[in-house]
Amino acid sequence: MKKILMYTPSSDGGMAQYAWELVTALNAQPHREYSYEMVSSQDLHQQFLDASYPVHAVLPPLRHRSEFMNKATWVGSRLTHYPRRERFFLRWLAQQENIAGVHFQEWTPWMAAGMFRKIRKMGIKVYYTVHNVVPHHYPPLLPKSVMHGWIRRGAMQCDGLFVHTDRLADEFSNFLGEPHPPIQVIPHGVWTVRNPTDVPTLEERLKWKKLLFFGSIRRNKGLDLLLNAAEKLPGYSISIAGEPQERQYYETEVLPQIARLKAAGVNVDLRARFTPDAEVGPLFASHSAIVLPYTKGFVAQSGVIFMALAYELPVVASEAGGMKDLFRDYKVGVTFKESSPEEIASAITSLHAGGHRHDIISEIRAAKRCLSWNESARATITGYNRAGERREANACAVETTPAL
Repeated sequence: MKKILMYTPSSDGGMAQYAWELVTALNAQPHREYSYEMVSSQDLHQQFLDASYPVHAVLPPLRHRSEFMNKATWVGSRLTHYPRRERFFLRWLAQQENIAGVHFQEWTPWMAAGMFRKIRKMGIKVYYTVHNVVPHHYPPLLPKSVMHGWIRRGAMQCDGLFVHTDRLADEFSNFLGEPHPPIQVIPHGVWTVRNPTDVPTLEERLKWKKLLFFGSIRRNKGLDLLLNAAEKLPGYSISIAGEPQERQYYETEVLPQIARLKAAGVNVDLRARFTPDAEVGPLFASHSAIVLPYTKGFVAQSGVIFMALAYELPVVASEAGGMKDLFRDYKVGVTFKESSPEEIASAITSLHAGGHRHDIISEIRAAKRCLSWNESARATITGYNRAGERREANACAVETTPAL
């Protein structure tokens, strides 16, 4: 049986979890045409190595930013790491047998097009999941037009592309322009809870008025807006669990607001670091709601929502990115259109005021039933088949073109 490799260099966090969930579901499908294996870094966490299928933890590991003395050495390490990693993978791939395709969950934008061409020359198809239509943030001094050019060239070298919502499919199609490779919508599944945690009833949790902001701290996640909204939310506490990704934003806007709120007597629990999996369950189970005050600059689907659904935690969120599509189908909390402190405070107050709590739990459980990884796997296989049909159609078109 031929194989499709899921390429995911991240050793932990949401991307590694996503790949593990999807490959597990793909291998569980009946009447499979392919077997599915995972390729990741040498320091892949043990929980993702424990799988019923081969996991190749072979890629050079990425050193954490905290290991470097200054920003210059950190940047230098990145500039050498990615080319080294891609060269290693190409050499490794050339030694494998029966590989039908490589499905990239992550890529290096400025190297993607060249790398994908080399893989396709081996007779191997290339797929890519577009988790973000455009980057969350851009390297300093790099024009957006340059980055967008890299993304377009890389995507156009793919046999098939995947996104998580219809809205993101339309946005990426417009971004690429016609013609482009087929874009398949695959639903994001609700995360698997590995270590079951006792979750109090929603009625009890809402009485706590404990709000959670979870995930990477970047400007387009709108944490500063939530902190401003706290002034309009007496009696509420806020927990922030995430690693700062934009240092200037964090130090000049987030930290001063936290200091001001604490001075005013607001309970703010800051955990400015990556959250290990063992801490995620208790963290989600001990809060009333998760708040996603994402701004218009956020053009993606949020994996945090699917973690909240796993622990039946209501969501207060903007309609940025692909989140609007999810809330259109499942009313798992309260949304707001304008990312402003006033709108955020109003939405939080509305959730805690009650009157629709039973409906929210029912909607959360309906989402958990429908947004399964089996559905994601079936849609992914459909995308593989569509890509194969496109490759054959293109080949026929070339063969039947009359000579001039």
